[in-house]
Amino acid sequence: MSSALLTRSKPVSGSENMDPRLRARRVEIARDRGRRRVRRTVALAAVTVLVLGAVAATRSPLLDVDAVSVNGSRHSGEAATLDAAGIAPGRPMTSVDLAAAEARLEQMPWVAAAEVSRQWPGTVRIRVTERSAVAVAGQGIGALLVDRHGRLLGPASGDEELPTVVDDPRARPGGELPPARRAVVAMLADLPASLRSEVAQGMVTPDGLGLVLQDGIRVRLGDRTRLRAKSDAVELLLAEADRASIASIDVAVPAAPALTRDPPKGA
Repeated sequence: MSSALLTRSKPVSGSENMDPRLRARRVEIARDRGRRRVRRTVALAAVTVLVLGAVAATRSPLLDVDAVSVNGSRHSGEAATLDAAGIAPGRPMTSVDLAAAEARLEQMPWVAAAEVSRQWPGTVRIRVTERSAVAVAGQGIGALLVDRHGRLLGPASGDEELPTVVDDPRARPGGELPPARRAVVAMLADLPASLRSEVAQGMVTPDGLGLVLQDGIRVRLGDRTRLRAKSDAVELLLAEADRASIASIDVAVPAAPALTRDPPKGA
C-alpha cells in the first residue's frame, strides 16, 4: 500500500498579498505621523527656550533700574518723592508696579496727580502735578497751607499773601478741613483775583459765607450762588463809596447790595 505525503502549506501574510499602491500609502501615512511628532517636539522645545530666555533677559542686570528721575516736585522735594515711590535702583524694570507707585505718590500732601513710566533700558520717570495753595489754615507756628478742595498741604512760611481760614486743631498735612471750612476755601478760590487779593480772612457765619478785608471791612456773601455777581457788587461799592467810612457790605442779594458805615468820629 502506497503512502501519500501530506504537506501543510505556509500561510501567506496579508502584506504579501497587499496591493503595492496601498502598501505605499500606509508607509507614507506612518512617515507623515512621525514627521508631525518631530515638528511638535521641536516647536515645544523652541517655545520653552524662548520663554526661559525671556525670563532670563528680564532678570538680567542689563534690564535693571539704573536711574529714577523726578519732575514737578517743587514743594514735595525730590528725596521725599523718591521715598514715596518706592522704586530703588537695581530692581528689575519689569517688576516695577507703575500703578502702585502712582497711588503712593498721590498720598503725598502736595501731590494732585502722579505719572510713573518706564524708559528702556533702565530709567524710570516720575512726573508729579502739585496742588496750589489758596489760603492759610490757622495762624502762627501751626498754620498750614490749604488748596481749593480743603486739602492741607504743609506748613505756611508766614510770607504768603493769602487769606486765612479757621483751622482744625487736629489738622495735619495730607488731611482735610471739616466740610464747612472746605466750603469757605472753595469760595475763596472762586473769587476774582482782584477781590481775593484784598481778603484777609474767609469765614462761615450764621448768615452764610463772609469775608474780612485787609482794612477791616466785613462782607456778607450769603451762600455760594452768583459769586461773580456778588464780587462785582463788592468791588463797585469799594470803588464808589468813601472806603474809609465803610463798616460792612451785604451782597447776599447782589442786585440790591447794602452798605453800613461807621459813625463819624466824635459823633
